[in-house]
Amino acid sequence: MKRKTIIAVTAGVLTLSLFAACGKNGGQEAATQVQPAAEEQTEEKAEEPAEPAAEEQEEESMVGMANPWVDITEEEANALVMRLFKVPEGGKVLDWTKCEDLGDPDKGISPMVQLNFQLDDRYFNARAQQGISADTDISGLYMEWTVGPEDATLANWGGGNMKGKMYRSINDTGYVDLITWYDEEIGISYALSVADKDLDGFDIQAVAEQMYAEEAEPFGFGPTDFVQYQSGRLEFKDYDDVISCLKSGQGYTKIKLVGSDTEILALAEQVDGEKKTSKEITLYTMKDGVPFQLGNVMSKDSPIRLADGILYAGDEHSYETSFLTPDGAGIMMKDYVYEDSSSGTAAFGGFTREKNDFDSTADYKGDADDFAALVKARDGKPVLEFTIVK
Repeated sequence: MKRKTIIAVTAGVLTLSLFAACGKNGGQEAATQVQPAAEEQTEEKAEEPAEPAAEEQEEESMVGMANPWVDITEEEANALVMRLFKVPEGGKVLDWTKCEDLGDPDKGISPMVQLNFQLDDRYFNARAQQGISADTDISGLYMEWTVGPEDATLANWGGGNMKGKMYRSINDTGYVDLITWYDEEIGISYALSVADKDLDGFDIQAVAEQMYAEEAEPFGFGPTDFVQYQSGRLEFKDYDDVISCLKSGQGYTKIKLVGSDTEILALAEQVDGEKKTSKEITLYTMKDGVPFQLGNVMSKDSPIRLADGILYAGDEHSYETSFLTPDGAGIMMKDYVYEDSSSGTAAFGGFTREKNDFDSTADYKGDADDFAALVKARDGKPVLEFTIVK
C-alpha cells in the first residue's frame, strides 16, 4: 500500500489530508472530509458482489505514482534546515519526512521537511523549508479561511520578535487552524496546522512557540566552523590563540561591523592565494573576555566584500548583505534580494533592512534595472583581503 500522510482525528470526525501531490512545480493539495463512524457504515448485501475496499481503489488509481515524501530521521531533517523546530513537550512523533521535488539545489532551496506529531489527542503537521521567499505558501492547505490572516509575534523564535500569521477555517466538518512564520535572518519558512471537530479556544500560536529548539540554533553547539573542527577545540584564550590554530594557506583579518564597536576576527579556510580573497568566512567577537563564534557568511560566485561595516555576498542572481544582530552576538542578514527566472520571465523578491532590527524589514519591490544596480554597486565594493598563514 502506498503511504499517505493523513491526519486522522477520530472516526466520524474531521480528517485532514496533507499529502496529495508534491511535484517540481511545488503543487500541493489539501482536502477535508468527514469519515462515517464504523457503526454507521452499512453492510454489503450477500447477493451483491463486494466492492473493492476504498484503499484498494485508491491504490489502483495511484498505480505508477511514486510517493515523493520519503521517511527521514530527525538528524537528517536538521541537516536540511539550519534552524529546525522540535516536537513540543508531551508530543509524540509520528514521522519525519522530506520532499526532494520541492527543493532546488541550484537556487539554494532545500527539500521541504515535514513533521507529523500528536499532542493532547490532536494531530499536527509542521513544515519547514530553507531558501524560499517569505511569500511562498508551504502549508499545503488551499481553502477558504473564515478568520485571518491575523498578525502574531512568536515568543522564543527570533528572540521573541518572529512575526507570523494565523488562519482558521470553520465549516460543517469542523475546524482547521494554521500558523505560518518566516525566519528572515536565514530565510526559512515554517507552517504548523491542525484539524479537529472543535478548536474553539485552542491557541495554535502557543504550540508553535513550544516548538522552538534552542539546541537547533546554528553555530551554537559542538564544532561550529573549520577552526574548531581541525583544532579539536571549542574554546580559545584570545584572537591570537584562534589564529594559531590556522593551517598553511588559510587566512585571517580583523574588521568592524555594524552592530558592535568590538573588533571582529574574520577567518577563511580557503583563500585565493593571488587575490587574498575568500567566498566563505567565519567570524569571532570577544565576549566575556574570550573569543565567541558569531557565525559564518558564505557567498557564491562573488568574493566577500566589506564596506561601511557591512559584508557583501551573492552572485549574478542574488544580492546578500550582512551585519550583526542588535546585541552584537550573531550574524544577521541586512538584505536578501534574488532573481527568479523559473517561470521564463525574470521576477525579483526578497527583503531589505535599513537597520539591524526586525522592525525595519521591508519586502523588495524593485525591478530588473533596480536589481542590476544593486549587483553593480556590490561588485564595486572593496574585497575583503586576508593575511595568509605560511
